[in-house]
Parts: sequence; structure tokens; C-alpha cells
Amino acid sequence: MERNPKISVIIPIYNVESYLSRCLTSVVKQTLYDIEIVCVNDGTTDGSLDVLKAYMERDSRIVLVDKKNGGISSARNAGLDHAQGNVIIFLDSDDYLELNACERIYEEYISHYADIIIFGSKPFPEIPEPEEWVPWKLDCEWAYYPEFVPYSLFGERSATPFVWNHAFARKLIERGHFRFEENISLGEDMIFLLEIVPRAKGIQFIGDKLHHYRCFRPQSSMYRYNADKGKKLSQHVKNVRIISEYWRDNGYLKRWGVQYFEWMIDFLVLDLIQFHPRNQKELARELLRDIDECGLKEYKKKVRFETWEKYRKLEKMAK
Repeated sequence: MERNPKISVIIPIYNVESYLSRCLTSVVKQTLYDIEIVCVNDGTTDGSLDVLKAYMERDSRIVLVDKKNGGISSARNAGLDHAQGNVIIFLDSDDYLELNACERIYEEYISHYADIIIFGSKPFPEIPEPEEWVPWKLDCEWAYYPEFVPYSLFGERSATPFVWNHAFARKLIERGHFRFEENISLGEDMIFLLEIVPRAKGIQFIGDKLHHYRCFRPQSSMYRYNADKGKKLSQHVKNVRIISEYWRDNGYLKRWGVQYFEWMIDFLVLDLIQFHPRNQKELARELLRDIDECGLKEYKKKVRFETWEKYRKLEKMAK
């Protein structure tokens, strides 16, 4: 007989032996007992699997999914294929949860039956100090949207770029057959969010800080990408192309094209100006080409003046 726990927590595991115990302890000690803990062994080569199996001996709620190494998106997708909970949470294995996180999330879920619940997070460690935008982004403010409006995605500061401060109704994920892009090594969260959020029936933001985000780990892919701004921005441009095509093909641009265009220009152009990578001209030309090919040009004259000015700077960069 199929079991439907209240919440499934999906944890990808790859070479995190030093961090995994703290993560798993925070989940098995949740005040809400009726949860499923889906741990995906993404071909780990250190002692992470030994740590996990020790927890499995003590807690039958842990489900182990073994797979070849394919990256975090592939691991999350494997977790989604096995998850049975009414609500899905993605937890990175070097992060951890407040002990009442699942209980609070499920309380909010049954109060509004929102498809998506966004909650606050605390960055750690304190040294080195995280970049200023990180704690600002993770400080979630209370709000409720009975249906999708662009501000719920582009205006609410905690709406992007992370999925681990979101809880998703499994019915929403199944309704749209949503999965993570497995060939993307940076920014997969942003792609997933900009595809799934417009389909949500009810979006709830809560102020509780239920998650702890490890914002510094030299071994992480994000750390490596942040060290090479040109490579990072190149990936961002490619990701925006994927999102733009999805919005075009699903009719979202016809409804919210102006707001999307403003978000896209704000997201990319400021970084191109600030970091001035060696491939700046190449990226500017690629972005302008994508704007043309994805049918976004018609919105450029309808945007705010500030966005229009950034677009003009983008054109100058490309010359």
C-alpha cells in the first residue's frame, strides 16, 4: 500500500562526510515525525555512505537511492522520482534545518494549501562574512499570493535564487512534470523556480528562519564559479536563454513579458558592468541575440526608464 508522508526531504549526497551528520541529525529530530527522508547517493567516494547507513540503522524513515554521479540536479531528480510526501523540501547535505522546520511548513500548508511556501534562512559560518546580498535575500517577509503575479517572483526578495528555502506541493511538481536541468552546473535553482512558480496556485511567504545555509565551502561548485566571474556570467546568460524559451513556449511572455524583460536586464546587465569580464562584449552580443530570437524585443520600449537605460548600456557593450 502506498504511503503518503506529510513531507519528503530530498538530500543529495556527494563527498560531504564532514557535514552530513549535522544535516541528518537536524532532519531525524524534526518535531513532525511523519516525514520521509530521501537520501540520494550521487556516487559519493568518501565516507558519506558509512555515515548515512549508521543513521539508517536507527531510523526507518530514511530511504536510500543509489545512482552514478551526475551532479546535484540529477540527484534531486532521482529524489523526486522516489518521493511520496504531500510536500517536497530540498536540503543540501552541508546545510541543516531548524528542528521545527517541517512542522511549521506543514502548518502553513494545511492553512492555505499553497502550492509553494517560502521561508527564511540563516547563513553560516560568520567568518568569512557572507556577501551582503546573501542575508538580505534570505530574510523572508510575510506575504500571501492566492495566484501567481510577477511581483511574487521578481519583487519578493526571497523568491529567488534558491530552492532550498522553498517547499513545493508534490501535486504541483507532478502537474507540470517539473524537473531540474541536469546539464546545468550553476543556476539550476533559478531555472527551476522561473519555470514552476508561474504554475503555482497559492504562494506563501513566511518570516520564520527554518533553514541554515552554509555560504562558504571551498569544495563547492558555486565557490569555484564565483572565483571566475566570466565563466559564471557566461552560464547565467545560457540559463536565461533556457528560461526565455520556456516562457515564450508556454505563453508566459504574452502575459508578463514586460516584467520578465525587466528582471532579465536587471539580473544580467549590472553584473556585466560591475565585473567587466574579459568576455563582456561576447556575452553582450549573445544576450542581445537571445532577446531577438526569443521574441523579447517588443517589450523593451514598455519597461521602466531605469531598465531602458541598462538596455542601452548593453547595446554599447556589444559594439
